[in-house]
Amino acid sequence: MNVLITNIQRYAIHDGGGIRTTVFFKGCPLACSWCHNPETKSFEAEAGALTYPPRKLAEIVMRDQIFFGDSGGVTLSGGEPLAQDMAYMTEFLKILKQNEIHVACDTCGDAPWENFAAVLPYVDLFLYDIKAASQEVHIKHTKRGNERIITNLEKLHPLANVWLRIPVIGGVNDGEEMTAIINRAKSAAPGCNVSLLPYHAMGGRDSERGKFHTPSHERMTEIRTAWKNAGFKES
Repeated sequence: MNVLITNIQRYAIHDGGGIRTTVFFKGCPLACSWCHNPETKSFEAEAGALTYPPRKLAEIVMRDQIFFGDSGGVTLSGGEPLAQDMAYMTEFLKILKQNEIHVACDTCGDAPWENFAAVLPYVDLFLYDIKAASQEVHIKHTKRGNERIITNLEKLHPLANVWLRIPVIGGVNDGEEMTAIINRAKSAAPGCNVSLLPYHAMGGRDSERGKFHTPSHERMTEIRTAWKNAGFKES
């Protein structure tokens, strides 16, 4: 069993509620054009990548348990947590569960359903990304289709606490594509909480900067209203 970790971020406040410790796992099946964590894309060992046995990783994150309170915990991020060695992940998560630590999993959804099923007993909240509804847009900007992502969401929604996370990328999905995303989400996971994440130019690869823009305040207000009218609550 082995996974690679690029960072363990303490005192995170945007990844699942409360004060959290976020573990960034290395390796992702998608290749998003706007990725803000490009160091987590490859599954290969690169400079700075860390590796720990599952119990050691649990010990490290549990040092912060005193700060979690009633609403914080540990967030799995990346990269893609559900594209890792699942024997490792379940062993790690079992320890957190035994210590009553709230776990959130930030996922792009592009993993075998069996991987979702394996962690269901241990994950309290899934932060589920939807980047595009149309195949053409999804393939253009992530290099993969979105069939499995939507299918997994349809299966997961009745079984778990799911919050949708929508990166709003100016020039990519802030127009008609956003309407299509709302419609797909309304069908696959009606009534979920949703977080709308406007694109920003911080991080990412220099070669991609300038290709996208942050939607205007007015456009973000329109998008928020559209999600609300579709029965979603912004979180």
